[in-house]
Amino acid sequence: MKGKIINSHSRFGGFRFWPTALVIVVFVALYICHSYVDLSYRRDLVASGQWWRLFSGQFVHNNNSHLFSNMAALLLCRVLLSIVYGERDFTLSLLSCAFITGVLIHFLLPSYEYYLGVSAALYGVLIAGALAMWRGRPYAGASLFVLIIAKLSLDYLVPDSVDGVSERIGVPVAVEAHFIGVFAGVLVGVGEAALGLIRPAALPPE
Repeated sequence: MKGKIINSHSRFGGFRFWPTALVIVVFVALYICHSYVDLSYRRDLVASGQWWRLFSGQFVHNNNSHLFSNMAALLLCRVLLSIVYGERDFTLSLLSCAFITGVLIHFLLPSYEYYLGVSAALYGVLIAGALAMWRGRPYAGASLFVLIIAKLSLDYLVPDSVDGVSERIGVPVAVEAHFIGVFAGVLVGVGEAALGLIRPAALPPE
């Protein structure tokens, strides 16, 4: 069924980004809270029943640099995916990718005792968005998908390439978790397509 085209001009015309703005406010609020109460993913505490850490750990950050770099990445994702995601769909995709990533890290990465940060979930959002874009703009969607996989492959095969980032954010870059985020994005993208939540993108009229 042919869906409605997202008009990026109307989306950007007024302050229609309040959900994304709210997410950023939540990032900051959780960062402050995390300085007093640990909200990160911790395997031992999840095993003892604190399942909420699967979700909260995706939205807290280690230091200012970690927080600000991920907020910038969130805004970049929002701009890149504006032609396929309205505010509701973008926010739902982010929350879904964050939750699924947390669950998959717990069950598929037993070596991860500790994790925090939204970067893996953002990779998932990009992948889900690339899959949505693929149906309306196949070359753009495929290019975005390939670029993400190439970037992650470089991070994995050349660990030194992320040393600078690790030093800046104060924790090792969780490359394996980023791949888990990609897997979560594939699941979310397929689910969104099946449920008809994504409206096919098209070029704005000239």
